[in-house]
Amino acid sequence: MALLKKGDQVALIAPSGWVEKSRLKDGLTWLEKQGLKPVLMPHVFQRHFYMAGSDEARAADINAAFAEHAIKAVFCIRGGAGCTRVLPYVDWKIIKKNPKPVFGLSDSTALQNAAYALSQNVSWTGFLPIFDFKNGPLDKRIEKSMRAVLGGQPQVLKGGKTLVNGKAEGVLVGGCLSVLHYLVGTKYLPDLKDKILLIEDVGEHTYKLDLMLNRLSLEKNFSKIKGLVFGQFLDCTEADSGDGTVHQIIKEFALKHNVPALENFPYGHIKSRYVLPIGARVVLDADKKELKI
Repeated sequence: MALLKKGDQVALIAPSGWVEKSRLKDGLTWLEKQGLKPVLMPHVFQRHFYMAGSDEARAADINAAFAEHAIKAVFCIRGGAGCTRVLPYVDWKIIKKNPKPVFGLSDSTALQNAAYALSQNVSWTGFLPIFDFKNGPLDKRIEKSMRAVLGGQPQVLKGGKTLVNGKAEGVLVGGCLSVLHYLVGTKYLPDLKDKILLIEDVGEHTYKLDLMLNRLSLEKNFSKIKGLVFGQFLDCTEADSGDGTVHQIIKEFALKHNVPALENFPYGHIKSRYVLPIGARVVLDADKKELKI
């Protein structure tokens, strides 16, 4: 069954960085070509420091989008920073009562994982209406993946390299590591028991990746995760020689926890990526280098 159908209204929210209206045109056009009707929420063009309005205003748009029956999905316009600041103002009961897919990437990791942790709401990570059109037309892999998601089609996504062999099934959670790290120790981080953990990041030194991964591993039930999917780590380099490369850091981590694991999976702050569920059951086959949705 299709996730969305032609004529459905979809809300556009800005839970993170402030939005330049002129940069939104191509993303809106693409959504309209899919037969959807984008609805800009009231506060998306506001600005407060580096964010799209106050915490209360950005949360009000989230709450209104979920409360409105005519709205069938929610799209985060862009990433940036600040999404964690809205979480205390979100009405999680409204989201639980009116579940809707939330599309985003990067900083929206906070909203997507919190929505699953507190409301069991399923989201999709890997698409942003501004970021994905900034250098021209939408990448073909993203477009194919998005159309499969919107059409409710099962997917077998191939890519990456095996770190630890094996097969696992579980609910996929995670996204951008540095944002996920902000949720550690709070109610907004999903219970990691029986989960397959998705991890990527951008512009971080490798020693910080190591520290964030190891802090995450101290979280309750981390020892009970089922698998690891490491995406791309764009522009993540050593601060000093000998700090360890991305490959070395994540390989050591994966071997330490000894669950089926892939690296270099086509997901992250890269031009060409898959769109993946947060809060839905997937099957990871590290031997075949594939993720089944």
